[in-house]
Amino acid sequence: MLVGTMLLTTAGSAIGADTRKVYIGPDPDHVVGNGTLSFTPVTAGGDSLSTIYIKNIDNQSLTHVVVTIAKSQNGSTISDQVLGPNASKCDSSIDPITCDFGNLKANATRQFSIIIHAGPAPSSDLSAKIVFNESNNPNGGNQQIESADATLPIGDATCDRVATFLPPGIAKQLLPDDGTTCSGDGQRSGLIIPASSDGSIVSVDDGTSATGCGAFTCLGNQVDGNVNNGATVVPYLRWSIFYSNAVLGRVNPGRVAFIHGTTIILAGNKGLCKNATSVDCQEPYVVSTGGVTFIIRTATNGLIKGGF
Repeated sequence: MLVGTMLLTTAGSAIGADTRKVYIGPDPDHVVGNGTLSFTPVTAGGDSLSTIYIKNIDNQSLTHVVVTIAKSQNGSTISDQVLGPNASKCDSSIDPITCDFGNLKANATRQFSIIIHAGPAPSSDLSAKIVFNESNNPNGGNQQIESADATLPIGDATCDRVATFLPPGIAKQLLPDDGTTCSGDGQRSGLIIPASSDGSIVSVDDGTSATGCGAFTCLGNQVDGNVNNGATVVPYLRWSIFYSNAVLGRVNPGRVAFIHGTTIILAGNKGLCKNATSVDCQEPYVVSTGGVTFIIRTATNGLIKGGF
């Protein structure tokens, strides 16, 4: 799964009873400290991915290790879809989600990921519980060992910025939205994300004026797009950038070029995509009553700016 992507904590908790110890956290190599859950960045109404490791850090086997996670927690909700190598050990049809890993030998590790639908900003407290040496019912006779607790930071939903996780197999156009039509926004920038077998961690932000366009005069705001920390997007990433008539002014759409990092994507016919696999090119722009929408293809994310 997608590991090491903008984790908000790198420490975990060692917890124990009767000298037995087990670890729950974002990284099995970090077994000290108090932080126990990690999250990918998210804005209100989006989804965050939390990848969780369970590790037996004792020198003996532990019997019947069970993790439970309530589906509704402090304004956020946990998806029924559990991901990762050991997701089959989790029953998400019930509440709480229950992951029964059975017996864990010394140093054995199990891994799964949950998807959290974020509530309102600025944050949501989340918790997972773990027991071992327990009956099939994790609420049975033995004392609950410990909670793995953390706070999910949640950014405001705006017309300029959105951050979310797209589950495996989902293709989507990601466009910032504050819950209104954003009709007064002179530039609407989004990413058109193809489906990925591992899912995609995505953010878009066009809230900063474009500068440093070299030989071109910058147009509107720069667009900062991030997909899986810059990984190559297969077959390519498509950027959707709408400039209103007010932003374009007297600029002919056929003269609008784009700068992606240091790569210049030419304006007009010279910059048009030649075939279905072309990248670093433009698809034909679309003129509407309020302005013009440009679709640009690139292999990766980063910063993109329009200019003329």
